[in-house]
Amino acid sequence: MRILFTGTSSAIPSAGNGYTSIIISAGGSLVMVDTGDNPVRALLGAGEDPLRLAAVVLTHGHVDHLGAFPALLSSLDCMKRIAPLEVIAGPETAEQARRLMELFDQGSGKLCFEVRHRSAWECGGATIELRPGSHPVPTRMVVVREGAACLLYTADCRYEPGLAARNADGCGVMVHEATYPQSRLPADTGHSSARQAALAAREAGVKRLFLCHMDPMAWRGEDPGREAGAEFSGEVVVPKPNAWYEVTR
Repeated sequence: MRILFTGTSSAIPSAGNGYTSIIISAGGSLVMVDTGDNPVRALLGAGEDPLRLAAVVLTHGHVDHLGAFPALLSSLDCMKRIAPLEVIAGPETAEQARRLMELFDQGSGKLCFEVRHRSAWECGGATIELRPGSHPVPTRMVVVREGAACLLYTADCRYEPGLAARNADGCGVMVHEATYPQSRLPADTGHSSARQAALAAREAGVKRLFLCHMDPMAWRGEDPGREAGAEFSGEVVVPKPNAWYEVTR
């Protein structure tokens, strides 16, 4: 299994780094987790053929995660896609995605390919499961497995002791948001600090922690990797956009 971040920013992007979105290569297929700014451009920037995209995971209905979904469908339609596109989402987010499709006249029979909504997915020995997360709107964490490799992505998530640990299921790798430094974490927020991401990783017993969904204004002058590393003895990665990373056991 390999992962690539097309962007690692929060709802406030920066020059050259857009909304958090992840491409996963597993089971011989490509999966995109959340649709970021411009999904097809992101796939091309990763050196991938957008028509190879097998599935899209939509974690929740906020615009920086779901807003570009109709643009993805429109681009694939213009590219004359034939194969069905699997869309994995919780029921609330799936309904929002359907409403967006209707708004942009992408409903049944309007695209040259079928959009199939799922709550889980399996292909080529790789599986995707959704778990309830913790955010102001209904959200889902994502568990991806391929053989012995297992990844937990908590998506946008306020820190709750034990939440990640209950859903890690032996995963060796966690992707966790780190929107704020601990010193600037709002008292009432649906997000986490890098320190809290590290606490979640430590509780879950993972070996490797990727940080994402960082607010560039909040992090100005501070290092999320250093903050997380003070609480987590495993490897902390602040990923570079458009770089592939191996996910091993």
